Amino acid sequence: MKYVKMADIFGVQFKQEIHKDEKLQKSVFGGVLSIIVTSVSLGYFIYIMDQWRNSNILPKSTNIIKAENYSSIQFSNENLFELCYWKYQEDIIDPFRTTDNILMPIGIYVIAGIPQKPFSLLSNITTLSTYNSNLFYVENLNIIQNSGFNPLLNQTKELLIIITKCKQYLLSENQTCASENEIENFFISQTNILSFWINTKYFNSKSRIFDIVKKQYYISFEKERAQQIQVIVKQQNTIIDSGILFGDFEEKDFIFDAQFLISTISIDFFKKMINMDSYLTFTIRLDPFSYDTQIVYPKLGEVLAQVGSIVSMIMMVQYLAYYYNENLLENTLVEAVLKSLVLNYDSLKKSQEKSQRITYNNLQKLAKQKLVFMNIINELSRIELFLLSFYDSIQISKISQLKFQINNEAKQDSMEGIFSILSNNSQNIINEEEFKDLFNAFIFNPIETKKIMIQENIQ
Repeated sequence: MKYVKMADIFGVQFKQEIHKDEKLQKSVFGGVLSIIVTSVSLGYFIYIMDQWRNSNILPKSTNIIKAENYSSIQFSNENLFELCYWKYQEDIIDPFRTTDNILMPIGIYVIAGIPQKPFSLLSNITTLSTYNSNLFYVENLNIIQNSGFNPLLNQTKELLIIITKCKQYLLSENQTCASENEIENFFISQTNILSFWINTKYFNSKSRIFDIVKKQYYISFEKERAQQIQVIVKQQNTIIDSGILFGDFEEKDFIFDAQFLISTISIDFFKKMINMDSYLTFTIRLDPFSYDTQIVYPKLGEVLAQVGSIVSMIMMVQYLAYYYNENLLENTLVEAVLKSLVLNYDSLKKSQEKSQRITYNNLQKLAKQKLVFMNIINELSRIELFLLSFYDSIQISKISQLKFQINNEAKQDSMEGIFSILSNNSQNIINEEEFKDLFNAFIFNPIETKKIMIQENIQ
């Protein structure tokens, strides 16, 4: 049990009361200051917790650029890019119409440098663009980069998007090509601009979701000259830790940017390779350089530590209250000592005469010396020596072992007062009133002392 008690971390110290029911010196000034400090600290705590709950405290973010010999990305439920013809007037012809088609977007996957079978994007028409023209994209797009040429991994896979004249063999049912005259008139009668969107993403730290940002490009084309556009998409791997106390990780790969490299080529540049002319060619491939980002939201412990550091700064004003209460306690004890010894202490305190003010200040210094702990020990030692000069150690030992038996008999009046209880009562039997007198005789009560002094002065 001894060691169990030693392990108790909730032990308390005995605190002697300074005044009745007051174990600590407190003041109105300290109370007002405590209310202000507590209110400010609580208000700041509520503010910070609200900011944390609403994700207004920025998370820590770490970004690393790395080169990878192999990487890939799959677009299952979303599109990497979208394209349409810019109809800048209502009477402008959309060359990508399915009936009397003039131009058609064709997709060709290039795997390990070898073009695969072409496919038409006209079969994927589902929506209209903001220009009221047909919008095109590639479903389930998958691109791979294998810059290390590792034969154990999938080979590099890129996508060519070619804008060429209508090819009947690539059309679906109920789709037709326009005549050569219509195609010729198309290039003569209007300015031709293609609108191309890359759908990039970024992580919104406030809403904690990935927002899509459409980066739009306008690309013009004409009959005599073609343009080749390399679209190098940059991938980002993001790990998000949004746990409150412990790690709660979410990982996502997405495209966050794209680089465009544009060059002018002849119309028949790709004819020997894919057996068709091209007015615009997009080569979409994956950049071997990628970004690794780790986003860590503040944990509850970090938020509380932040609050604690600020509150500790606010609590520095407590030293002002401590200093005030310390001086108040010292003055209270000094007054208690002086009032018990100096009959005219109050008049000295209130007096404005120089001589009496000097006397008052000297008394204050003496009282402070009297309250020094070493002086108290010294005075107790002198009291012991004083008692030993009148009584031997056996008598003092008997007094220290003195106990009383309390009964309910009536109190007997004696001219000797309380001291008769100690000297005349051999059986140590006293009643409750006598026991109370015995206790009160050694309790300092300034109010009662003042009453006794007034009565003695009157007498």
